[in-house]
This record gives sequence, structure tokens and C-alpha cells, in this order.
Amino acid sequence: MVPFLEVFITVPTAIIVFNFPPIVALIIAILGNATSVLIIVLFGGEMNKLFNTIYHKFRKQNKPPKKMNTRVKKTFDRFGATGVCFLSSILISSQVGAGTISTLGVSKRQVFIWTNLGVSSVAIVMATLSVVAEGLVSSLVNL
Repeated sequence: MVPFLEVFITVPTAIIVFNFPPIVALIIAILGNATSVLIIVLFGGEMNKLFNTIYHKFRKQNKPPKKMNTRVKKTFDRFGATGVCFLSSILISSQVGAGTISTLGVSKRQVFIWTNLGVSSVAIVMATLSVVAEGLVSSLVNL
């Protein structure tokens, strides 16, 4: 459940270093990421409420709750839930994106499906690049 590393690092490492078949590396990476996204989507809102309760309990000042970050709001308005879920797995991390979007009241099912589609596409691209890079490097070394 290490954000950003599951697909970008583990898929090429499994294929190139450990000689896993690309399909096996893809399935393991996608299932591992889907499990962590499912946990975050199901329990992200409750964890957010718990952390906010603890934070406000130990804080001495009575400030009104902060509004939504304007940057998150602009991105959400521009791309919608589908776009943000899909792009978060490419740009930042699927777990961070799913946690952020699930706290905004978007359907948990929609967040889970689109985040995993984004992760799957990135995993397929990384597996393809790993196979091509491995073939290219081995052909260059065997000159």
C-alpha cells in the first residue's frame, strides 16, 4: 500500500529483475492496489471524521471548520469525479485521490471503479514499457 510505488516501481521490478511474467505482475499489482483503494474508499470518510474529532478535541482555539481547498474544488469541477479518480492514479497516487474524492460525497462505487481503471491503464503501460525496455537493453548489451 505504498502510494505511487505500486505500479510505477513494482511492475517493472517484477518483470525485469525477478523475471515474472508480465500478466502475473499486472494482476498482482492491480489486485494489491485495488485492495488498498477499497479499504480507503470504504473507511476513508470515517477515518477523516475520527482524525478531525481528535484534532479539534486537542486544539484550544475554536475556529470554524475550513472550507474545501480551492484547488481541489476547481479540479473537481473541471474534470468531475470520473476524471479526478482516473487522473489521480496517473499523477499523484490512487490512494490519495480515492481518499480525497470519497470524502467529497461521490459514490463509493464510482470512485472504486474509475480509480482502478486508471491504475490498470498505468500498470499496462508500465508492463509494456518494461518488456520493450528489457528487450532493447538486452539487444544492446549482446552486441
